[in-house]
Amino acid sequence: MSGPDVASGPGQRDKGRCIMWMTSVLVFDTDTAFARHVAELLGGGSACVVAAEPDDARRLLATGGFSVFVFGCAEGPPCPLGLLDSARRLAPHMGVILMVRPDQVRLSIQCMKRGIDDDILIPFDMDSMLRKVASVAQRRRLAPAPQATGRGAPGPRDAS
Repeated sequence: MSGPDVASGPGQRDKGRCIMWMTSVLVFDTDTAFARHVAELLGGGSACVVAAEPDDARRLLATGGFSVFVFGCAEGPPCPLGLLDSARRLAPHMGVILMVRPDQVRLSIQCMKRGIDDDILIPFDMDSMLRKVASVAQRRRLAPAPQATGRGAPGPRDAS
C-alpha cells in the first residue's frame, strides 16, 4: 500500500491553479498513475493530493481539508463506490466530480444516485476539468452548511 502522494511537476513552480481558486483537491482513481497525472495538470503542490488506495482517501477525507474530490475507476479492479458514500459522510461540504470512461454509463448513473456534483468524460480537455473544479468549488462555497442532524447524519448519542 503506497499512501497519499502530493502531486509534483510543473504545477509546483507556479504554486498551482488549485491555490489560485483557494481550492484543495483530492484525486482518486483506481489507476493511480492516471490520478497523479490529473493532479499534476490541476496544478500540483499541496492543494492537489492523490490518494493511492481507498483507505488513504477515507483518511484524507476525514480531515475535512478538501473542497473538491475528483473520483474515477479504471477498467479492471472493482470500483470502490463505497468511497463516494464515505466522502458524503466524512466531508458533506465537499464537491465531487466523477471522471468517467466512455463505456461506464452504468457507473455514471450509480454515482449520480450517490450524489456526485458533476462528471467529466475521459479523455477530457484540461481546461474543461479546470472549469468544472472551479464551478463545483464555487457552488459548494455558496451552498448552505450541511445540517448537523437528520437522516444519516450524526446526532447526539444516548447516555444509556
